[in-house]
Amino acid sequence: MPLRNDGSAGFRAWPPETGRRGLLASTLLLVASAAACAADEPAAPATSGPDAAAMTQLVLPFDAYKTTPKQRAVLGNAHNHLVVQCMRERGDTVTPPAEDADTIAAVDPGNSRRYGVSDIGAAKQYGYHLARPPSPDTAGAWAAKLPKPVRHRLYGTAADRGCLDRATQALDKGARKADWPWLSLQDSLTLEQAAKDPAVKEAVKRWQSCMSQAGHSYPSPEAAIADKRWNLDDPEVTEEEKQTATADTRCKWSSGLVLAWYGADSELQEDVIADNPQRFAALRANLKQRLKRASSLLAQHKSGEVG
Repeated sequence: MPLRNDGSAGFRAWPPETGRRGLLASTLLLVASAAACAADEPAAPATSGPDAAAMTQLVLPFDAYKTTPKQRAVLGNAHNHLVVQCMRERGDTVTPPAEDADTIAAVDPGNSRRYGVSDIGAAKQYGYHLARPPSPDTAGAWAAKLPKPVRHRLYGTAADRGCLDRATQALDKGARKADWPWLSLQDSLTLEQAAKDPAVKEAVKRWQSCMSQAGHSYPSPEAAIADKRWNLDDPEVTEEEKQTATADTRCKWSSGLVLAWYGADSELQEDVIADNPQRFAALRANLKQRLKRASSLLAQHKSGEVG
């Protein structure tokens, strides 16, 4: 499972005379049929949303340093294997739920929710809700069912690490230290800073006009998803929520809001990468080493089962 080695997360190098944002615009406009409103005109309610290809174009520079669903499954299953070994040494037999790449991908919105709802298919099906796992058999639910003494050995204490922490330490052994919390913070900051970009602010005005014409009066996309009519903790999604979220998504594309926000976000992330080469080199090396170790552990485990 090789890491992506391109620092631009899959995009080609951007000619300096053109500028990244301009090329991003041309790329996404080819696949997002609804992004057709002129910048100086109010956005009209869109009758169609972007197709699936548009979602695949929402790849950000930081994504090259994050795990894919397949990589998360490898790391998770290797961690599970180490937990099982650790607990066995303490006299307990446990079977944590396996991590499946397809399941992880199915419930992971990726960047399609970074700027609010922007996937027309998901909006029609889930409204403002996130897609939920097909079953409640998550690691947390599994651990909660274990007897208290077993959970104690699993989680441990401040003075005596449990098997979860010990498994993490074993998986990280030999890997270059990297500051993952710092990357998460930068990920949040570029999103917030991009929202203040003049082009994004203008696009929000067009989005507001589009939503108003569609019968929904909201001052911002944040206000739409925060509407008290939507109970996002309740698995049930009302038709009204689905219809509003669908209009929201269509207006985001027809107003150019997704495009503007994504472009500003991408530029900010590229600047952060350029200003912190050592940090990002450490992140890449750390992930590469952990994946190598995880893959080796799983291969050994599989070989042992076959033998």
